[in-house]
Amino acid sequence: LFSSTANADLTKLFKKLGCESSTNAYSITGATPLVDMLMAVKYGIYSEEQAETDLHSLVKEEHGTWLYENTSVLPLGFVVSTNFDNEWELEAGNPVEVQNSLAASAGAGPVLETVLDTTVEGKTQSFYPETSGEYFAYVSNKKIEKVKVTTKRGTQTFNNIDRGYLLELGYCQEGYEVTLTAEDTSEEMWADIYRFSEENLKTVCAYYSREPWNLTRWTETSLEGKVACQDYNLLMTTVPYDRGWRILVDGQEQEAQKVMGAFIGVRLEPGRHTVYLSYMPEGLKSGALLTLGSVLVLAGIAVGRRLLDRRRLPTNHH
Repeated sequence: LFSSTANADLTKLFKKLGCESSTNAYSITGATPLVDMLMAVKYGIYSEEQAETDLHSLVKEEHGTWLYENTSVLPLGFVVSTNFDNEWELEAGNPVEVQNSLAASAGAGPVLETVLDTTVEGKTQSFYPETSGEYFAYVSNKKIEKVKVTTKRGTQTFNNIDRGYLLELGYCQEGYEVTLTAEDTSEEMWADIYRFSEENLKTVCAYYSREPWNLTRWTETSLEGKVACQDYNLLMTTVPYDRGWRILVDGQEQEAQKVMGAFIGVRLEPGRHTVYLSYMPEGLKSGALLTLGSVLVLAGIAVGRRLLDRRRLPTNHH
């Protein structure tokens, strides 16, 4: 999906979660395993081998490309409380606080744990991980646009840092120095460093997987599945909200509700339900009818002109 055609609210949400985004675009750059979990990203394709962790498992390697399966992934739809949007702080400003707030709503500890022991020397900041794992950094100084990161695994450069996304430092080994250097600027380097918690992610995933929407049928423009809930709750999907979606719950049409300011949700009563979503772009039918009508009118005009021209032709006398 070209992001310029997506609802603008989706771009705003990705930015709040720490992904790279601009006026009309967003990308997976900056996504943490929590973002992957939330967006139902089940697989990842990599150009280099990844470290063995509980976050993913290797499926296959072929010709220098590695396919991994993420271990903590939410279904496309799952039941949340009707007060879900108020249970966590989406407007925290710092994407780390936003993600940790979501984890807290599931009764889990922070998924991004602060690393306290860092050293800053001008344009360079360094630290020695006390625990091996996946690490991220957040540079709040918007005057810095480019950062070079060096770990035991090698060096990588991040651009457009001023867009406020999380820097994925990758797997950092215990005891080996990690350095971040501000490039092409005189600004002092300062970033907040975080280690990602695999255990707390599992807790969040288990909590929100309790009442899943189990898909039974899907096409390019429709989704159908079954869900059971014990209380008056909300089925949240990670299908982007658009006015072209139609929702049926047990055959009865229901109004869509925006969740997280960007996704489709629908209220449910206690019990087992069949939820059906179908999509028709708004204005497509009326546009098609107008086009067909215009074609018929033009065809009628063309036929009328031909008949009129024939009548005007002079008669030959012999």
